[in-house]
Parts: sequence; C-alpha cells; structure tokens
Amino acid sequence: MWRALTQDLEPRHVVTLLILLALAWVLSRAINAGFKRAVQRQRQRGTLSPETVTQLALARRLLNIGIWITAIAIGLSQFPELRLISAGLLASAGVSGIVVGFAARGTLGNAIAGVTISVTQPVRLGDAVEIRGERGIIEDIYFTYTVLRLGDGRRLIIPNDTLATEVIKNATLGGVTRVARVEVLVPPAGSPEMIRNGLLQVANAHEQIDRSAAPPEVYYVRIDERGTLLRLVATCTDNQAADLLVQKALARAAEAVFRRAM
Repeated sequence: MWRALTQDLEPRHVVTLLILLALAWVLSRAINAGFKRAVQRQRQRGTLSPETVTQLALARRLLNIGIWITAIAIGLSQFPELRLISAGLLASAGVSGIVVGFAARGTLGNAIAGVTISVTQPVRLGDAVEIRGERGIIEDIYFTYTVLRLGDGRRLIIPNDTLATEVIKNATLGGVTRVARVEVLVPPAGSPEMIRNGLLQVANAHEQIDRSAAPPEVYYVRIDERGTLLRLVATCTDNQAADLLVQKALARAAEAVFRRAM
C-alpha cells in the first residue's frame, strides 16, 4: 500500500499540503497577535477583567486547534491512498480503539475539565487560591493542566480534572481571605514611581496581610493624557483587614499627590 502511495504521489498534492500548512501557520500567528493586541488595548484602558483574560485565552487556543486540524485534514484528503488507509484503520480499530480510549481517558478528562473551567470560571487568571494546602496565583489555564504560581516563586502544575473535583478556596471571589484592590490615578505632573513605592510600603507594613499568599503587587494599568493608573493587589486575612488596607492605601496616595501639588 505504501508503494502504491509513493507511485501515485503527484507534486501538486505535496504542494497543496505545504500551502495549507503554511496558511495555517500564518493564520495562527495572526490570531495570536490579534488576541495579544486586544488584551493590551483593554489593559491600557483599564477595562481588562480576569473573566475576559480567561475567555480570550480559551478562544485563542480553540481557534488554533481548529485551524491546524482543518488544514491537516484537508491536506491529507489530497492523497487517495491515505483515505483507503484511514478506512482500513477504522475497520480494524475495534479492540485497539477501546484500548487507546481507555489509556487516554485521563488526558481527555483533563481537556474536558479545562474547557469547563474556562467557561464556568470557578477560578480565573490572576485569582488567589488555595488547593491542597498550597496557596498562590492562577498564572495560566491550559487544556489539560493549570499553572499555580506560589508565593515563593515556584510553579505548581495541577491537572484540570483535579482542579475541577477538589475543594478550592478562592480568595479573589471571596472566602477565608480577602484580596484588597486599590486603584490610584496619578496626575501627569505626579510621580507614579513614588506613589507605587508608597502603596507597596503601606501594604507590606499592614499587620493583617496574609503572609502565606503572594506578596502585594502594584501594577501599571494604563498611561494616557489623564495620568497613570496604578492598581494595588494584596491578600489580607479577612474582609475587615482588606477594607482597612484600602483606606490606608488611599490616604497615603492622596497625601503623596497633595504634597507633590504643593
């Protein structure tokens, strides 16, 4: 059969396959670039939410998989002998198909759980969570596994099936801890770096910061004609501690802006 395949092989079939793969590669790169620009645009506007990031990541990966599967399927259909081989494999795939399906049940389960997590979003990118005694930030959600960044910088790889069935404490959505979020708009004449350092100082000095979670961070959300928007994110031990930190951080930022204006 392989000899017949090579004998009937025509250059146009190979060229068609290569063109399809090249188009798939270009289209995949274009989609990745487009999604990256969309995320950056929303981040600059200050409208980027964890839900949006998670949904965009899932949509990008689904589109890429669909593009490559379609390109490969159309490319292989150019070879008549391959269609015969596929038919023969399907006809004899009884017991072997059961064995392969049984062996791949873990991978398939993780992939289905990954899609479910991305759609229902019990956890989102950037959420502070605790699972099996480990606390950290959800860094990325793939089809078969999720990456959890721990407070000491290590990364924990969690199968999505485990993530979907385990009891998870999500501090960002509410639970035993509370994530304080403070946004400060620094005027164009102000000093964003000074305000940023002040916010971090207040957060790190707060007595009820959850030291087992990720350390407080200050992000640059956007920079435009109105000024620089900073966002403080810090995990506290409870809701009241988070509210108190928000008040302290806003007071420090207001004091720094007022002093700069004087």
